[in-house]
Amino acid sequence: MMSKLENFSVHYFLTRALFLGIGFSLIIGIARQDSILAFLIGTLIGLIFIFLINKIEKYKGEKTLNELLKEMKGLGIFLRILFLLYGLFLLCEGLTFIQLFASSFFLIHTPIWFISLPLVLLLIRISKNGKTTTFRVATCLFPISFFLTLISLTTLLGYAKMENILPFFVTSTADFLKSIFYYVSLSVSPSLLMLLTEKSNQTASYLLGSATLILKMFLIIAIIGPILASIYRFPEYIILKEIKILNFIEKIENVVALSWIFDEFIYLSMASLLVKELIPKKSNLLHALLVLFTFFVAFLFIGKYYKNELTIYYLFPIFTALIIFLVLLTFLYYFLIKKGKKTN
Repeated sequence: MMSKLENFSVHYFLTRALFLGIGFSLIIGIARQDSILAFLIGTLIGLIFIFLINKIEKYKGEKTLNELLKEMKGLGIFLRILFLLYGLFLLCEGLTFIQLFASSFFLIHTPIWFISLPLVLLLIRISKNGKTTTFRVATCLFPISFFLTLISLTTLLGYAKMENILPFFVTSTADFLKSIFYYVSLSVSPSLLMLLTEKSNQTASYLLGSATLILKMFLIIAIIGPILASIYRFPEYIILKEIKILNFIEKIENVVALSWIFDEFIYLSMASLLVKELIPKKSNLLHALLVLFTFFVAFLFIGKYYKNELTIYYLFPIFTALIIFLVLLTFLYYFLIKKGKKTN
């Protein structure tokens, strides 16, 4: 059984993972400076779904997700297929945007496939050791990531300009509600990966992860303004270029950006573990083939074509919301509640 610290660390990374390359730029493009309010309200709404996932974890007990789905029989087969598709889709999204991020700022002249291939091989290697390795690595990376996040937030506060933020309520009601929906979807949907562990409670880690996202959104808009922020694909990285410590330590954005790399790594590792958990007999060979297949899809059919990247960019929050909120969570919660009543 994983410790509370291990569960806390993993879920902290998962809460933030989908905002690199998607969350910030997508929501700013819709709500401008109202994005800050959307993040705040979205966090409160997201707590409702976190509470629901916590309840599922409680009723699930020490059973694995695989064992739970076997108990559900025919419905379990249907949910297993959805879970598997969801895991592969998460892998595809993560690999697409991590290679886009790396090729945009770090390895400009490096072939895209070469950037993510070492990561894919690492995911396959880690999965052989089970979830214990991923959770322990997350626990080791958490203090480093949180320290880097604190450094960036505290250092950038001096560059914030309130005139870039005000006035609020500049977007239509429909766009504001859409931005809240996107935030809830992107911040909560990875939490379903925590069903791989036992008896975890994600409330505290969700609040901490959301707090860093809200502060980061505030700084993005306050430093470069809502219009310019909506143009950049990675505004969260752009503002890091402003960091200067003691007036002579600068150009450390690549070091501070490691916190986002850690988010993506743990997120991809958990998605990979979900795929392995759901395949027959947890075959290492079949798992490796599925991960490699996802890598080729991300590279050949998505990463090479900007139009396909945009499709994922806009449809990903909608897809995750439909799968998570309307199908998986509903059926799992209903089954466990019904089973609990029969037991009593």
